[in-house]
Amino acid sequence: MTGVTGAPTIPAPLGVTGWAAEDLLEKLGAGTLDELPVSVVAAIRTLVTYWNDKRGTRAMPSRVDFDPMDVPRLLPRLLLIDVEGVRSDGAGIFRYRVVGGIEVANRGHNPTGRLVEEGFYAESLENALAHYEAVRQAKCPIYDRVTFLDDRSRPVHEDTILLPFSEDGTTVSQILVYSEQLPLEGAFKPSETRR
Repeated sequence: MTGVTGAPTIPAPLGVTGWAAEDLLEKLGAGTLDELPVSVVAAIRTLVTYWNDKRGTRAMPSRVDFDPMDVPRLLPRLLLIDVEGVRSDGAGIFRYRVVGGIEVANRGHNPTGRLVEEGFYAESLENALAHYEAVRQAKCPIYDRVTFLDDRSRPVHEDTILLPFSEDGTTVSQILVYSEQLPLEGAFKPSETRR
């Protein structure tokens, strides 16, 4: 896994892929991710470019650098996750601070203020926590693509970008998440059903 200059390299848990923002933008521009619908590529590119511009020469921007009104059409699909510290086993503690309307609808409830363990919408709790932990440790963007059955047994394809914020320039304090779910036609065998 590569990160921004000076960011540590860590093993990719559960197939998580992390890139320096510049590398991700290059992949988006070079067509590497062009099998995605144009709207998804445009949204991810918009958010990564915005995040990268706000960080400047720092490893990560701070939360105060991010103005949600700069990306209004992305708000329904955004999550803001607080990193509240570290557990005794060294893993991060993650809590939902802001949950966009589409993300609330996907879950069937509003997890704002809850720990990720209490409100995740992922292939599994382990998978959700692994992604947040990868961002916390690597201090770089993480892009993920997964196919799953939702709680109504509908096949869904999801593309997600996770972007770190830091208040001190070193420690990840919050994670900005954008997810887009696309219904799929036909049968497939996902690894698990999401809750």
